[in-house]
Amino acid sequence: MAIDLGVLTSAIAVVGLGGAAAELILPRWTWLATAIPAVAGTVASLMPLAYFAIAGAIAGRTVGKAVMGLRVVRLDGRRISAARSLLRTVAYLVSALPLFAGFLWVLVDGERRGWHDHIARTRVVYLPRPSGVTTRPLVAD
Repeated sequence: MAIDLGVLTSAIAVVGLGGAAAELILPRWTWLATAIPAVAGTVASLMPLAYFAIAGAIAGRTVGKAVMGLRVVRLDGRRISAARSLLRTVAYLVSALPLFAGFLWVLVDGERRGWHDHIARTRVVYLPRPSGVTTRPLVAD
């Protein structure tokens, strides 16, 4: 999640800077100098929803999950649909509202599923390592 929040924060900052730059560059056109930052703010506020829902629907994982070797799947192991990905993303709010209890639920759930996973009927799985890939200790014995 930390990796995904870094990606989102960077993207939102770029959109925000674009809106601020438009305001500086277009001071004479008041309506446009006001409209562009308003559109940028709307886009920035919808980016987290779009990022998690679209990445889940297309690849079953976000950048952070890919780096960690994880994928979101249905309970039967098949790919999640766009609708299920959107439901899971919206269900993050349910997991976050009571002091992030829904995310912490993975610590006590036998299947390691958060509330958002229970709502969307999904689970997070580790992807198998490609054949021939081995791990070595960083320090020689």
